[in-house]
Amino acid sequence: MAETRIRASGIVTPTRGAARLTVSLDTLRLERDATGRVTGSRRVAGSADQDAGKETGLLLTEAAERTASAVAGLQSAVAQIHEWRDGDGLPVSRRAELLARVETPGGPVLLGTSGPGDPAGLVEALPWDELGALSEPFVPADPPDDWRERPLLLRPSAASVLVAGAAFSLTSRGGRATAARLAGRRILPQLTLTDLPSAPPGSALDGSALNGSALNGSALNGSGLDASALGASGLDDRGDPALPTVLVDGGRICPPPPLAEGIARGRAVWDHDTGGFGPPPLARLELDGPRAEVPPDAVELVWCVEGLQRYHGDGTVRLQCLARVADRPGGWFRLALRGKPVHLLRQARGLAGPPMAVHSDSDVTTRSLVLAGAAEMEGAGHAVVTVITP
Repeated sequence: MAETRIRASGIVTPTRGAARLTVSLDTLRLERDATGRVTGSRRVAGSADQDAGKETGLLLTEAAERTASAVAGLQSAVAQIHEWRDGDGLPVSRRAELLARVETPGGPVLLGTSGPGDPAGLVEALPWDELGALSEPFVPADPPDDWRERPLLLRPSAASVLVAGAAFSLTSRGGRATAARLAGRRILPQLTLTDLPSAPPGSALDGSALNGSALNGSALNGSGLDASALGASGLDDRGDPALPTVLVDGGRICPPPPLAEGIARGRAVWDHDTGGFGPPPLARLELDGPRAEVPPDAVELVWCVEGLQRYHGDGTVRLQCLARVADRPGGWFRLALRGKPVHLLRQARGLAGPPMAVHSDSDVTTRSLVLAGAAEMEGAGHAVVTVITP
């Protein structure tokens, strides 16, 4: 069995004149054996990759123009379009990723999203209204006296950091042992954290792909899993079933996924340069759970400021965020949140607003995350929350 994979990568950076745009193409022809295992690959070229390259350039150009109209502070933007084709060269699946680093009056922030299919809608899917709120002169305001008693609301760009950190803490070498020990125990609120397969070549999902698996239709509802993600055969590049893996189910820790050759089953990706298998370049995750209303008095952590280390060797994350209070729009201040991701998620009160796909060092689909207030979280020993003064 043969298939073709196309990856068009691009970067745009501002200059004194027109923006500088660079696009590169990488097209592989892969062979699978009868078990579905990739056995080899070679680089090829054709008209299909040129089309993907053009779309990548258009995506970056649109992102640069849209950013300039919002904050006029683009530092750089990168994009990739992945396309999978069958043995006859017919398109089967596509996925696009977009990430921009934007300078705002409050500091540099990342603006990223991803999605299957046509990449044309990615730019408009980004939260431009929230970004535009930072375009005005940034004069740090004093938070209200009772800010520590107010619930915290992490917008998707900030919540995604906790989701990625929690997944890593359950799938890393040490985390797998912890997950195995705690399997079946409810240690979180009614939250479900799912690891989704990267999109191997495939066609529309049909019932036969699920026969004999533990996955049923309800597991796909709201999962963000595009129809191609299981592939025509439902296999990853090593020939193992590529299915969603639930890491936390309704607050209960699930057993860690089994490994094969050091890689979680169903997640092996062929590496042409090494001629072997490796893990996906980034994780695809989804957080789901009970819905909650946006608290009218919430302290909103809207954007994470870039340039600082987020993940630390002791298992904690530290977010330095641009924050505001819901009943005082326009008054921005900086808030630092530190704690272990799973411990922070224990303080979740629910998810609010529409889901958003956030692309940075992981692909995370999540709604805004409603947490307890700073005083309550610190009292439980789960977090340290401080206002950053100029």
